[in-house]
Amino acid sequence: MKLHMLVLEGDRSAEKKQREAHPPVYTKSGCLRRKWVENRPPLHSRSFYLCRMITEELKGIDIDGSGKITVCAHQIRLVSGEEKYICDHRFHISMYYLEPEEIDAIDGADEDTEPMVMWGILKNTMLDIARRNHCSKDVAEKIEQAFEHIINSNFVREECIDKLTKRAKGTGFTAHVFRTLSAETGEGWRLNITDQKGDVRCQETIDGGIRYVDRLGSRLYAKAEWRGNTFVILERFGKEVFSITVPF
Repeated sequence: MKLHMLVLEGDRSAEKKQREAHPPVYTKSGCLRRKWVENRPPLHSRSFYLCRMITEELKGIDIDGSGKITVCAHQIRLVSGEEKYICDHRFHISMYYLEPEEIDAIDGADEDTEPMVMWGILKNTMLDIARRNHCSKDVAEKIEQAFEHIINSNFVREECIDKLTKRAKGTGFTAHVFRTLSAETGEGWRLNITDQKGDVRCQETIDGGIRYVDRLGSRLYAKAEWRGNTFVILERFGKEVFSITVPF
């Protein structure tokens, strides 16, 4: 099975205790560090953008027969045994446990250095999984290239989402929906509406601000349609989650 989901999972209980500890600080750097720890989302959420970028870069590649790989930044064993890497071929899922020093590196990183720290650890993890499964040299090279492309893009990936991009039959308007993955915004969305000549008639930010929600995977943004000159995005149960009307 080809990889379609990568997750970096922390110890949520320990993360909660860290946020609530409020240790005394006596320096400016210590104050900034405490503020970062108290306000940062769980590791699963704040690493989502990078895991999604890696998955998109490795689309179509079979690394170990698993559709989902969970990288565990904790030592809580969800299955028996002390193995570092567990691959369940029956359910097509894998778990890979990081070393204590790798967990400490993520925990000790600040807001500016965390993307590079996670990037390096996830790169080593994916290459190690490929090695353990005796993948071809071609697969290893594709993993290397994927991570190189991510760092060359400064941890930003923007793409037009085809399933949400729609053309209105009556007006000729076309709504182009873009998703941006980045360390700064997590997952950001924007909309461009063009007319029949290709001129931009409207630009709009959808759900502005920092977000750590997989709107496609969770089907919060499941489909889109035009209702006259109003463009609408619907969630999986058909409830309207966004709409905008374009004047003729």
